[in-house]
Amino acid sequence: MAGISKKDMVINNIIAAMGQHLDAKLLRLLENVIRQNLYGLEVTDECTDLAVRMEDNDRIVQVFLASKKLEGCKDNSLLQYRLTAQQFFSVIQKQYTDVTKDDVKVYLAWRMQRVKPKTVQNTKSNLSSLFSWLHDEGYIAANPVSKGRIKLDEIENIHLTPEEEVQVRDIPKSLKEAAIVDFLLSTGVRVGELAAMNISDVDFAKGTVTFRGEKGSCRFRTVLLDVRAKRHLMDYLNERTDTDPALFVTDRRYNGTPKRMSKHGLESVTKAVGKRAGLDKNLTVHVFRRTFATRLADAGCPLEVIQELMGHSKPETTQRYIAKSQARVVQSAARYFNAA
Repeated sequence: MAGISKKDMVINNIIAAMGQHLDAKLLRLLENVIRQNLYGLEVTDECTDLAVRMEDNDRIVQVFLASKKLEGCKDNSLLQYRLTAQQFFSVIQKQYTDVTKDDVKVYLAWRMQRVKPKTVQNTKSNLSSLFSWLHDEGYIAANPVSKGRIKLDEIENIHLTPEEEVQVRDIPKSLKEAAIVDFLLSTGVRVGELAAMNISDVDFAKGTVTFRGEKGSCRFRTVLLDVRAKRHLMDYLNERTDTDPALFVTDRRYNGTPKRMSKHGLESVTKAVGKRAGLDKNLTVHVFRRTFATRLADAGCPLEVIQELMGHSKPETTQRYIAKSQARVVQSAARYFNAA
């Protein structure tokens, strides 16, 4: 091991073993209690039987997932981390301590022959999270997927052009469709965040929506509603006769009452709108999210502001959502030249 103490190995083993039985809050409580009781004590060689050696990949992945769960990582994200790690190690056939940059490159090249570029990008991101954690925790001496060591070909940023945005806005829509479309164009929220929103999250007087973000369950953020989004949302809510707290509900009734719209239901609405608008792309909620980031960047909005509005922890993530634009580069450069 490259620096991890036996005490931390014991703690990590316990957290990993309990990760599938406890939620993130209870896991954090358990970790705190263990650390408090072990404070000032030293786990020596006489206690190595307690610290099960984690030389096998399955065990280290389990510990990694428990750590991510402690951070508030969602179940679907944990599943993707697990699947990525399992497939990587089954192909590479090496212990995690022996993985090199070339191993990762070979694996990503293998994946590129079988899946879409976006999937390869997600694979690299998941592997980066795993090996960054291994390095930070002292399990490995060098990170084979550290920033700048492995670069993938640039992946197309699928977003709405200004002309396509007009098409989507202008086609006939129901009140709910119009509310959803303009809400997404105005806020750039994730589909899971939209599905979880309540009417009480909206402050119509201020034109804001404050909610708990999907990535990192302890963090709240606020987004803004433009005039169109606010008007269409109010029209939709005024039309409703139910008392469900959800911001968007199903048209179908269950025992006389609607249900909160699911992520799948919201995606079905946006895809149907895109199809009627004659778009040659699949209009998912994520396309609206990329469009939102790109529009703000085109308007000269600082990257850190876009990052905050989108709920990203790193500016590099936000940058990937912004479509490259030669016109934006020229305009930005012109401001500096003119100021000189």
